[in-house]
Order: sequence, then C-alpha cells, then structure tokens
Amino acid sequence: MRGFITVGAALAGALIGIALGPSSARAEGPGAVALSRFEPTPAGDPLFGVPSPFIGGHLVPRGLALFDHAEDPLTLGGGASPERAIVGSQSLLHVGGSLSLWDRLLVSASLPLALAQSGDGAAAAAGAGAPEAPSSPALGDLRLGVRVRLLGDDGDPFQLGTSASLHLPTGSSDAYVGDGAVRVTPQLLLGGRIARVVWSVAAGAVMRSSESPSTLAYGGGAGVLLWDERLQLGPEVLAETMLQGGSLSLTARERVEVERTTSAELLLGARFRPFRPSRPLAGLVVGAAAGPGIGDAIGTPSFRAMGTVAWAPPAPPAGAAADAGASADPDMDGIPGARDACPYAHGPASADAKRNGCPVEDEDEDGVADQDDLCPHAAAGSGGGDPSRRGCPEPAQGEQGPAAGGAGR
Repeated sequence: MRGFITVGAALAGALIGIALGPSSARAEGPGAVALSRFEPTPAGDPLFGVPSPFIGGHLVPRGLALFDHAEDPLTLGGGASPERAIVGSQSLLHVGGSLSLWDRLLVSASLPLALAQSGDGAAAAAGAGAPEAPSSPALGDLRLGVRVRLLGDDGDPFQLGTSASLHLPTGSSDAYVGDGAVRVTPQLLLGGRIARVVWSVAAGAVMRSSESPSTLAYGGGAGVLLWDERLQLGPEVLAETMLQGGSLSLTARERVEVERTTSAELLLGARFRPFRPSRPLAGLVVGAAAGPGIGDAIGTPSFRAMGTVAWAPPAPPAGAAADAGASADPDMDGIPGARDACPYAHGPASADAKRNGCPVEDEDEDGVADQDDLCPHAAAGSGGGDPSRRGCPEPAQGEQGPAAGGAGR
C-alpha cells in the first residue's frame, strides 16, 4: 500500500512540476483557449464527467469514443454592449483508452477533435472582418492521466484515490480547442457502490502555465443500476471556480477580462450494456447524457448533449473478493484467465481449448450448443435419440433421413 501511495505522489508531483515550470509555449494568438470545460472520464468509470477511484483488474484494456455537442459556449457582451456569439456551437469527438494494472493503478489517454464549430468568431467581433469561427476539423490538447486507488476495492461502499492529468499543447491555438501551453489537473477521488447505487465525488485544480486563470474543478454524481445491472441512470454535476481573475486571449489584438466566478453543468445520463455478462460482447457499453449549463462564464454552454460507445469488460459480481484468485479469473467462472479462451465472458469448462470458459450459444434453447446442433434454428427437440439429428425436432411418424423436414443450417 505504501508503495502505491509513493508512486501516486511522485507521479502527481512530477506533473505539477511540469505545469508550474517555465513554458515557452505561451497562449498567444487568436482563440488561445481550450473552450470546453467537459473532460470525459476513462472507459469503465460509472459517470460521464466525474472521475472515480475505479481501477478494474490487472492488464485490462478499455476504450471509448464520445461525441460532445455544446451550445453557446462563448458568448460575450450584454448590457451596453451588443451580445456576440463568438462560438455559437462546438462539436467534439473524444477518443480515449486506458489500462488497469495490479487492480490499483490506471493509466489513460484521451484526445479531442473539434468536428464542427459555428459563430461570429473573435476576429469578426473585434472588427477585423473575419467571417466566422473555425469550421474545419481541429485537433485538441492530448490528455495523459494516471490514477492510484489508495483505499478500498472495486465494489466497496467507500474507496479513496488520487489522480493527475497532464494536457500537452497539441491542439490548434486558433480554433478554441487548445491552450497553447501545458496544463495539469491533480485530483482527489472518492467513490464506491452501496447496494445498487454507484457514486463518485472528485475535486482538484486545473493549473495552467499560460496566462489564462487557473481554476478549482469539482463535481459529484450517482447512478442507479437496473435490469440485471445492465442499465444505469443518474445525474451528475460538474463545476469550476476561478482561483483568480484575469484575462483570456481571443485574438492577437483582443483580450477579454474575466472576473472570479463559478460555473457549473448538470447532466442526466444513461448507460446500457446491450449484451448479458455471459455473452462474448459483454464489454460493449453505449450511453447518452444531456443537461443545461449554470452560469455565464466562458466555456459554460447553455446546453450540452453527448453520446458514447465504449469497450469496458464488466466488473466481477458485487461482493466478490478482490484477491489474487479473483485477479487470475477476471470473469469469475472458475477457469484461470491463462487457460480461459474468453477471460472476460463467463462460460463453462470445455475439453476444447478454443471453447474453454466461453459462453455457450444456444439460439433455439434446446440444451444443445449451436456448434453441436444440427438444427440450430429449429424448435427444441431431442431428434428422437438419433445422433444424426442431434438438436433437431423429433421426426414425424414415418419420416426418415437425418434432419428431414427440420430447419437445418
């Protein structure tokens, strides 16, 4: 345990040192701000934007693709000044992956891509005559993350963890998707599962090496597991508070003064596993969430909607001991992962190494596996005891021949 705490503290300290150290990549030029405040959690986490201490096994890869659309994330003016929709809408595609290690450590990466944006554009608002906000695809800032669970195990009511994320300035600084400088986010993570309710709370700081103000980021949420735990429904709240006032560079000639303020977003989300835990594709997860923004701080949308497709093998049943034996048997079917042909799908033992531990497919539910069923789509039947009609309906009186009259392959 002390070793993991030491590793987590060292990694977080290294990332913070990078962020606070001197940076030659200053946020300059038009649109030098990563506008979106939403950061998707790694695949496998219970919530969309609030990270948890979840790790989920050893050497388990997960991945996701998440589409995120925000309305009015950057509108300036009002009062004596006319309102300007600098960015009236922004659509991003986030692609990410993660790998769990020793059921205590999670490493992850995520990269956003701006697919479409619309609005007047900062230069147009400044009177320079530029017609619109960027409309062509633009790469965002790459996020690298590390997470360590310090207390508790997956499935416990209370778990404690810490994480740090490093954003590298890979994004375009003139398309509202990149800060043009390094930023780092250390966080404290709380979470767990109580009966059929999963919950997460997170708090940390977004520290920027650019001239943009740093912020305190925090949030929380919960989800209720329904329908054999294949469906999850629940709300979450994400918020940011500026640690100091300052200004943001929208163009080379225009900077916008910003006051110390708090903004938030409310999301109601749903996640669904189309396949049961016994199926080979049990790791497939689809989800959607939507909700309003609260406050008028830069980057806070009036409304946000998202959809995701992820691969995240299901966790062991609640209450299962997270010991060495469970780690060696990810799907808890009694067959060690090294000999299990389907290590993340529950299935019976088989003499065939290619089928050992894999789910048994039986479409017509007659007790004969599809690969051994001579009539896999026919009504259930014993075939009259004839091995050449295994899995086929019993022949009608006087009927001869293997599978005569049956719906064969």
